[in-house]
Amino acid sequence: MKNAFQLLTVLSVFTFFASCKKHHDQPVTPPVIAYDADAQKFFDSSAIGDTSQMSAVSDFVKQLKDSSLWAKFTAIYPMVGGSGNTSKWNLKNPVNSDAAYRLTFTGTPTFSSSGVLFPTTSDFADTHFSDSLLAYNDNSISYFSATQNTTDGYDMGCSDNVSPYNEFAIYHSSDATNWYGYYQFGITPASTKGLFMLSATAGDVKRFENGIMTMSKGASPAIGFTGLPILIGSVSAAPTVGGRECALATIGKGFSDAEALTFYNIVKNFEARLRR
Repeated sequence: MKNAFQLLTVLSVFTFFASCKKHHDQPVTPPVIAYDADAQKFFDSSAIGDTSQMSAVSDFVKQLKDSSLWAKFTAIYPMVGGSGNTSKWNLKNPVNSDAAYRLTFTGTPTFSSSGVLFPTTSDFADTHFSDSLLAYNDNSISYFSATQNTTDGYDMGCSDNVSPYNEFAIYHSSDATNWYGYYQFGITPASTKGLFMLSATAGDVKRFENGIMTMSKGASPAIGFTGLPILIGSVSAAPTVGGRECALATIGKGFSDAEALTFYNIVKNFEARLRR
């Protein structure tokens, strides 16, 4: 009887540990991450699989939507993934065609996790988006620079030799930014890192630096188009380029001062999530 009791005790202990081991060995199913539907289309096209990048992009889209800014953009280029194939896609319409404003890279841009660098006038990205598609009194372009320098040169826009130019220099001590009647010499900000934007609305043309309006035409924009595509990293016939790494670029509608500040804060958060 005593031996039987001992046997039952051993069997009970064995069964208990066996059941614990069986429970412990059950595979753990990772939680399903629900990405924004528009962000998911971007991931499907770009084949980006890094979950930290995916979460950052998805939250970026959600914040733009929550702030009623998503609809303002025709093209958003997050410049993520560290390659030409991942950086070329338009987040608003990630289709591999010129008509969807997918970027075409020319020259030898440098791709990295921090963005895309366009070192010379021969290096740029063609958006296939002509300035003639913009409403002259309701438009904007923006460029997030990851580089601090004092290089005179153009960063984004249409042309340096076809009037009315419509070109954007983050820093240029001897020439100007030209944007729908806005013309200003001596653009020399202390910092060339961050989000820079040009915006034209019915009543004004403005330049924003990190969400703050720094220059204003103080009058309505002028009607004028080059008919050329907006380039990123250079402009057509540019004598010099800024050589400032692009971590994001956009094309869209005009911004109020409050919207520009909100957009900057969203972009700042996005770039911080990507650690750049």
